[in-house]
Amino acid sequence: MMQPQLVSWHEKWSEQGLVIIEIDNGSIDSLDEVESHVAHSNIPFTVLHDTGGTVCDRYSVRAYPSAYLIDKSGTVIWEGHPTDSAANAVERIQAALA
Repeated sequence: MMQPQLVSWHEKWSEQGLVIIEIDNGSIDSLDEVESHVAHSNIPFTVLHDTGGTVCDRYSVRAYPSAYLIDKSGTVIWEGHPTDSAANAVERIQAALA
């Protein structure tokens, strides 16, 4: 589960410009399930219910959970699971916000 890591990043860097958007594959989870999860987990950032999985398809998501860091120009600068290689992701976040 990557949510604790995303919440931590949000709390640490959102005021410096980091924007976290969780995208839930709507072809797997219902909107009701996502709304319940967001409310129960007190998620402090935006969560998109990707109704048909379009966004997930565009990024070729094949495993869940997956995370992507996208810089201000729209370039993917890191992808993976935050808990597997958090140090590398943190370095990329810091560099992108510098």
